[in-house]
Amino acid sequence: MTNFSRFCCLFSTAIPIDTLKSRLQTAPNGTYKNLFDVFQSLVRTEGPTALFRGLSPALLRAFPANAACLCGVETVKGLLEKR
Repeated sequence: MTNFSRFCCLFSTAIPIDTLKSRLQTAPNGTYKNLFDVFQSLVRTEGPTALFRGLSPALLRAFPANAACLCGVETVKGLLEKR
């Protein structure tokens, strides 16, 4: 499995859960009973694709963010090895 497909699998499973969590946290008190209630309401009113809203920006952001992190790790590693 390539790294790209791993990232896609990771984000495609994490984004729906994060969407539900965000909806629950930002809703006025008493709007939802629990996470399953958020899920039912979201799918009923906006359809199942609403669970994946935000997937594209997350995937686009992941690659530069991970590249920057790797660059930082390798830079620090190089500096420590010189000591």
